[in-house]
Amino acid sequence: MTIFRGSTFSCAALVIGSVALAGGGMKQTTTMHNFADASVIDQAEAQLDRMEHGIAMTVKTNGLTPGDAVTMWWVVFNDPGACSSGECGEDDIFNLDPDGNFIENADGTAPMNMDGIEAAKISILRADGKIIDKGGAAEFRGHLPVGDTTEAVLGPGLLDPSGAEVHAVIRSHQQVKPGMSDMMVNSMNGGCDETWPNEPCEDLQFAVFKPSM
Repeated sequence: MTIFRGSTFSCAALVIGSVALAGGGMKQTTTMHNFADASVIDQAEAQLDRMEHGIAMTVKTNGLTPGDAVTMWWVVFNDPGACSSGECGEDDIFNLDPDGNFIENADGTAPMNMDGIEAAKISILRADGKIIDKGGAAEFRGHLPVGDTTEAVLGPGLLDPSGAEVHAVIRSHQQVKPGMSDMMVNSMNGGCDETWPNEPCEDLQFAVFKPSM
């Protein structure tokens, strides 16, 4: 199973807005960050609606490359209390050394931290995908019902809409290849190498939503 490769899913992205919805739901708004250095992306925003039956997310961002195929992914930590070091991040998904480098497997497969994945009940699912227009701005949307694993590449899906920590990941598949646009916007590594680390696919941006409970 090949998942993401890039900088740690940082918890530096704090929720900057939270509004209660009718019926006990919650609307959260937060900043978008670059994977390279966790810096805040100007004029970009992510919104998550938590409802009894599931969650819905909208990301409005910029700085993307026109003509690239780009996907958005849910990274759901269903039991955030089981994440390592008190933070949910890449070390819960991958085997990393103390410096944060991947501990590569001898057989060339992705260095998955299966114990961490099981402990935090992590699930990764496709949320949206599109070709970036001129100007580099884009809006991504996704809706994830409880227990829906239709777009999952890992895990049980969403188990607890209010208690899960939810990360949004924006992933580039680079310039669209002839006849491959549909595959590139609808898969984890479409248009990229099939083997780890799946170059030139690259995680570019992220947002973090802490549990509303």
